[in-house]
Amino acid sequence: MRQYLVLDLGGTFIKYALMREDGTFLKQGKKQSPLSSMEDLLTAVKEIGDEFGGEYAGAAVSMPGRIDTKRGIAHTGGSFRFIHDAPVGKYFEEMLHVPVTAANDGKCAASAEAWNGALADVDNGAVLVLGTGIGGGIVLNRKVWMGSTFGAGELSVFAADLGKLSEGIADIRGKNTEAIWTTYTSTTGLLRLYAKRKGLPEQGHGLDGFAFFKAYDAGEEAAAEAFEEFGRYTAAGIHAVQAVLDLQKFAIGGGISARPEVAEKIRSCVDRQFEIIPFTPFGKPEIVACKYGNDANLIGALSLHLERVERERTEKQPLTQ
Repeated sequence: MRQYLVLDLGGTFIKYALMREDGTFLKQGKKQSPLSSMEDLLTAVKEIGDEFGGEYAGAAVSMPGRIDTKRGIAHTGGSFRFIHDAPVGKYFEEMLHVPVTAANDGKCAASAEAWNGALADVDNGAVLVLGTGIGGGIVLNRKVWMGSTFGAGELSVFAADLGKLSEGIADIRGKNTEAIWTTYTSTTGLLRLYAKRKGLPEQGHGLDGFAFFKAYDAGEEAAAEAFEEFGRYTAAGIHAVQAVLDLQKFAIGGGISARPEVAEKIRSCVDRQFEIIPFTPFGKPEIVACKYGNDANLIGALSLHLERVERERTEKQPLTQ
């Protein structure tokens, strides 16, 4: 069985693994992400590749940004701010000396769940990774939908208030951020709602998920109310997405999804949302927790690389008469 090197380029760490083509992890590790320059990033990638020299037939990379996976072009790079329209696929192949597939991290998470995770039993679904923003992706006909400019599934900026959105948003931390979904439906959004109820600044409040759930577990009223508000905003957004895509299932991921209450709250609020709009002309999706946690990007990157390998193999086969 073939083995592959898989990397997840994050804003803090590069996580990496040697994996079999069935998704089995053989070795794993991580190292600090160099955010200084492309040269430093490529040096780090080469060092990881050298560690496993000769053990892998190809490589897959998950990374932030707007990525043209087919051509290996990173138009943006998220935390890697030095990346602008860079041929990262070519660069990585020069460092690793094997075919490399690079893809957006949210789309990798969606691919993992579609491959053999929470979306494996449906044709059409979505993954919502709740973190600083809303990561994830859309799966249509069992394939991750990349979009015509490779930005499909960027639900952080999904409209939550059309009036404010029409006025524009100059800064993600500035005026009119209530216009977009991430302000409500993300870990950051949940903490903002909680801080507001506590009389704290909505930004710079110093709260984190651990502090929130400690208060929630203690039965604090403000935490319970913020969690309910978070659930309702999430359900309203899912209802709006459903009007466009009519999906079968939404899988909820991200750090806070380790708490079963998160998917349960969203599910109950989606039930309520469909009850209070009885004329809804589309079906209610199923709400589940993602199967994979911190390994989703690695698993999904591998699955996208294997899709590419299979596609190229098929294209090279001669046509039968």
